Amino acid sequence: MDTKETHNSQLHPAFNSTGSAVSSGDSELGAARQKKSVKKGVITVLLLVASAVIFILPNSVTEPWINYSSQSENIAPSPSASLVSPSTAAQKTKYRQDSQTLLAQIIVHRDRLQEKRVELWGAFEFKQAILQIERGDQQYQYGEYAESVASYQSALDGLSSLETAGESILAKAIDDASKAIEESILSTATTAIELAKAMAPANTKVQQLSRRIASLPQLIEAMEQGEKHSTLEQLSAAKEAFSQAVSLDPLHKKATAALAKTEQKITEQRFRDFMSEGFKALDKDNFQQATDAFNRAGTVYTDHLAVAQALAQVETRRSQLWVTTNMARAEEFAKKEQWQEAQSIYEKLLITDATLTDARVKQIPVNVRADLDRRIKKIIEDPLSLAASNQFRKAQKTLQDASGITSPGPLLSSQIKTLEQIIKASQTPVEVALASDSNTNVTLFRVARLGTFETTSVSLKPGRYIVAGTRAGYRDIRIEFTLTDKGFDSPITISCNEAI
Repeated sequence: MDTKETHNSQLHPAFNSTGSAVSSGDSELGAARQKKSVKKGVITVLLLVASAVIFILPNSVTEPWINYSSQSENIAPSPSASLVSPSTAAQKTKYRQDSQTLLAQIIVHRDRLQEKRVELWGAFEFKQAILQIERGDQQYQYGEYAESVASYQSALDGLSSLETAGESILAKAIDDASKAIEESILSTATTAIELAKAMAPANTKVQQLSRRIASLPQLIEAMEQGEKHSTLEQLSAAKEAFSQAVSLDPLHKKATAALAKTEQKITEQRFRDFMSEGFKALDKDNFQQATDAFNRAGTVYTDHLAVAQALAQVETRRSQLWVTTNMARAEEFAKKEQWQEAQSIYEKLLITDATLTDARVKQIPVNVRADLDRRIKKIIEDPLSLAASNQFRKAQKTLQDASGITSPGPLLSSQIKTLEQIIKASQTPVEVALASDSNTNVTLFRVARLGTFETTSVSLKPGRYIVAGTRAGYRDIRIEFTLTDKGFDSPITISCNEAI
């Protein structure tokens, strides 16, 4: 009997009232007391039953698997022994095996929960599971084997559920810490991470969050400074503060977003400054400065539509100013009756932009006056050309056209008078005196053969003439002269004096 009891005590783990394993000394003391109580019962039974039962009973009944030294004295004596059939013995063996399996699993779950500091987040549920274990132990001691297995199973289910809940609690603590960091709520973040560290100190995410929370006070201060500067549009100072916050915690989404937003504001401000500079220069018709400013804006935002539009405005404004300036110059030339210059400007304008209606309209009278001016100048520059009848008729037509101009300017009025004089002079004969040696035969080309003479005169209209002389045995002579309405002061001498 004593040998069997000692064997059974070694088979079952011992727990105290809190679910922790008790020491070997406490276990032996409890076993001794239990032996004494059992012996008394056995002696009483032996007086009542046959000696044969004495040999069967030790092989059929075992001690409880979980013994609580603190409750051993309060546990009632085991029920009186009775005859146990082989099937009952097998059933008890089955329950014992089931209990061992369940208790082994219970120990694994219990140890894991204690490592996760279950007392901080699931103390009540954990205590309930331990009470179920204690209830199973008592049921087992009273021979209520099926009920004890059910109690152990209930305890195991409770511990499993508690462990599953612990995973959710840990995940929530991590999530709460992450959110509190983003919201800059130091107290909430600290509370959440302390729980997470207690449950899973080796967890990489927990360690990372712990480091982030350590720098959270400085980050909060940097964020507050950045927001203050940002409100005052002190963007450089705001960027510096937000950069400090990001350096403290590169994973802080709000700090990263605030820095990116501030940098974007700075970029937009630079863009607006360049664009503003460009438009100010454009208002002053400083096209080069405007173009440079808009191009700098283009380096801030490549291919920005506003930059392309601004540069187009520069070119449009430059073109408009060029057109306006040249239109004014052309009109000024026209007022001064410098028709050739005015005509040239209008031609350039229309080559640049054929849609310039105003230039096209104003070009028409300018072209007329420019053509008239060219014809008049040509006659004035070469009045002797009127000696030819066709040129004389052209000169008359030119004079008629000039005289038909309404409100002629001073220049045209002067040209008309000059033209009239030239035309009149071109038809007024001029007396030209000729001298010879009476031996030279003289011919005035396209006029007459004058023969030989010493002196003679002919009436000629202003023009270009050729007079030639010939004499046998002497070299011919040829003289070209131009006759104006002023005539010559001395005779033209035609004599062949060079003998051959």
